[in-house]
Amino acid sequence: MPNIFLIETKNSTVLSQGIRLFSKYPYNHLSIALDASLSSVYSFGRRQPNNPLIAGFAKEDFSHAFYSQSLGRVHALSVTEEEWQKIALHLKFFETYPLDWHYNLLGLVPAYFHYSWERSGHFFCSEFVATLLQSAGILSPYMHPSLMHPKDVVEAVHPVCIYDGHLQKYPELIQTMSTSEFSRRRYLRPIRSVYRQFTH
Repeated sequence: MPNIFLIETKNSTVLSQGIRLFSKYPYNHLSIALDASLSSVYSFGRRQPNNPLIAGFAKEDFSHAFYSQSLGRVHALSVTEEEWQKIALHLKFFETYPLDWHYNLLGLVPAYFHYSWERSGHFFCSEFVATLLQSAGILSPYMHPSLMHPKDVVEAVHPVCIYDGHLQKYPELIQTMSTSEFSRRRYLRPIRSVYRQFTH
């Protein structure tokens, strides 16, 4: 069975610090990828890492200097081939019209007070990931993406944490593991002991 990957990130930006203040949770940003290498990571946030004023649908590159001090958790979630294909198709649709999608800043704060403010064509990061998971039938249809924080999404689908540390060190771990190892869920739990060498 294939896997998708959820990435929780902790940055030092003002918005990130504000979100952590409200949420009382160390990770404030959530992204999604379809392969273990994280060659293509999708979320809603800064379209240009160094420009906070331009935000919306974004492909994130963790090798960029902006992420040099970023800490993160990479979670693997086993899905069916049909679920994987649905998410891939939806991501392709977002990629086709990237400038039509905007960051839901106005909906972000109400969400922390359990008030939903859904805006057409607008998402914040965890709302976006939750919407993708829900559209593929992975997340319960009774959950409201516009109320879900990164922690809520992760806890709702129970993925396996395969990495916890500096995001820019993650590729070092991937290079030591074969593609076949990441494609089989039974290999995911032992990896947790491997990443410790990159975090200490």
